[in-house]
Amino acid sequence: MSIQMDCVVQSADILGEVPLWCDRTKKLWWVDVRRPALQSYDPATGKHTAQRLPEMLQVGAIALREAGGFLLATNRGLYLFDPETQQPPLQIADPEPGREGMRLNDGKCDRRGRFWVGSMHDKLRDPLGTLYRLDADHQCRPMLDGFVLPNAISWSLDDRTMYFADTHNQVVWAFDFDVDDGVISNRRVFKDWTGQPGRPDGATVDAEGYIWNCMVISGQLVRLAPDGSVVRTIQMPVTFPTCPAFGGPDLATLYVTSHSQRLPAEQIVKEPYAGGLFALDVGVRGVPEPRYAG
Repeated sequence: MSIQMDCVVQSADILGEVPLWCDRTKKLWWVDVRRPALQSYDPATGKHTAQRLPEMLQVGAIALREAGGFLLATNRGLYLFDPETQQPPLQIADPEPGREGMRLNDGKCDRRGRFWVGSMHDKLRDPLGTLYRLDADHQCRPMLDGFVLPNAISWSLDDRTMYFADTHNQVVWAFDFDVDDGVISNRRVFKDWTGQPGRPDGATVDAEGYIWNCMVISGQLVRLAPDGSVVRTIQMPVTFPTCPAFGGPDLATLYVTSHSQRLPAEQIVKEPYAGGLFALDVGVRGVPEPRYAG
């Protein structure tokens, strides 16, 4: 099946991540983890902006806030930040004080406005990570530990299942999810990619309840059915697609971020769009992104 695919922003991100569509600003927002910047793309005008963030912060994930602005998940904890003001980011929680080399990575809000985010060591590939839940009162609670590289946090449309991946170990898990209490249970393997060239990175769920997962190293974007079977594979023009998100006024465009870190010079020549933002028409719509309630 042929699709429309364009690199709409040649941002050359070192580590582009976590795209989010904001229905208030009508823009797609994302970050470059290694070159700390909050970026936006306006599909109506084609305008791209990049607002530098403090060099001390490595922002692994962002979430929209109900009160306006963003929640930032960083190597120094969780911050509130509004790009419309001149105020610096405000720290509200630090779940891992004193843990040298650790940072927060992939994170998303559930449909009750709680923010879920996983931690990882930025260099070691040891099972040091913890999955946290940040509530609206800014209390941060550990929910799961013992993984290496957290990714693919997403939920089924009925809020009964939560998905979560360890990119390093090539496994996506499913959990029973209690949306009222914000509790996960009954951990099980949803998709095992062991032995495959690709590794599961960021994910999102479409309006039909299927999961779209970026596969770094293999350069693929895959669509998974609720039973974990692969129903569609799209080959991207980059080795490292990182995270998908539906956007546009009708949520009919699938945006995909990518990274260029660790690419040798000769490969960068072959991949001129590495680190760019892509827009795809995949023939299905997404669902609105929840906002942090705090």
